[in-house]
Amino acid sequence: MKYSFAILRNENEIDHQFWIEACQAQNDRVQFDVIDLTRSDWLQQVTRKPYDMLIARPPGITSWFKQLYDERIYIIHDVLKIPIYPSCQEIFMYENKRMMAYWLAANKLPYPHTWVFYNQDEALEFSRTCQYPLVAKTAIGSAGSGVKILTSPGATKRYINQAFSNRGITRKWGPNLRKVGLVQRAKKRLKKPGEYLKFITKHRGQVAADAQCWFVIFQEYHKISFEWRAVKIGDSYFAHKKIATRGNLISGSSQVSWDGPSPELLDFLRNTSESHGLQALAFDLFETEDGKFLINELQCYFGSFNPHQMILDGKPGRYRHIDNAWRFEPGEFNTCNSHDLRLLHILQLLDGEK
Repeated sequence: MKYSFAILRNENEIDHQFWIEACQAQNDRVQFDVIDLTRSDWLQQVTRKPYDMLIARPPGITSWFKQLYDERIYIIHDVLKIPIYPSCQEIFMYENKRMMAYWLAANKLPYPHTWVFYNQDEALEFSRTCQYPLVAKTAIGSAGSGVKILTSPGATKRYINQAFSNRGITRKWGPNLRKVGLVQRAKKRLKKPGEYLKFITKHRGQVAADAQCWFVIFQEYHKISFEWRAVKIGDSYFAHKKIATRGNLISGSSQVSWDGPSPELLDFLRNTSESHGLQALAFDLFETEDGKFLINELQCYFGSFNPHQMILDGKPGRYRHIDNAWRFEPGEFNTCNSHDLRLLHILQLLDGEK
């Protein structure tokens, strides 16, 4: 059976391209349109024909486009009752660390304790009594951008006063110098230098104007040497270690160690996902010294440029839970930035409903 999809692109000219490639590779099963969800006629475009699935690609550059996208996703899913992939809760948590912290706390899941203050006096009082170091984060910001380690009440007071002003908290955006493979990435971008320069200039200006004002997000600090990037897409599970490359930040380094995940980690990933209706996303997990896991971040979209997210005994592959046991299957399942696997998952969901 051939299905009809609509890819809901955001303001970024690049983000949805992987979905186009994945759908084109399945052209015997998929026909698709691309709808710009940031345009004023978005509602007419979404409802002009009956789609089997709307494929969302939420933005992660500025807070105003993130708010726009989430509002329209709510109308599409909760008012119009049109199916969306990923799920609404996965979309709403993406690049919104406030929402993610609320969701983790409400569901009583293990995570580094997080405080969100909209009251300046309350935040200042907290700065005088909290434990240091303290992690400050902006609500939006990937690959470690917007993260700052605060080591004293004085530094925290200055951070709070800046946040509760028109100046706000700014974050960097642009080439990530902490990622490995910088030269290779630069060569790829320079194949079309004009387009890349236009892209960088536009979005760097948007980020500079998107200072976070009138609230702060603080997270308790955990001293670790690595964290796990664990991925669930449908019934496929992957995990590898993320290693710090420079400084004391790990997120965004893209340096990995291909140590195999323990059954306990895979069980945690599966149980958490199935208990809370999580279909396709990455968990960034802190592993504590006593072997427990803390959820640092959840993202329905993440960097997946390798055709694999796990290597075991020299073989790329995935884990699946079959007959009450974890089975490793060799293969490269994360092609097209993991969008091929996501699309197969969508097709499995739709085939199961027929």
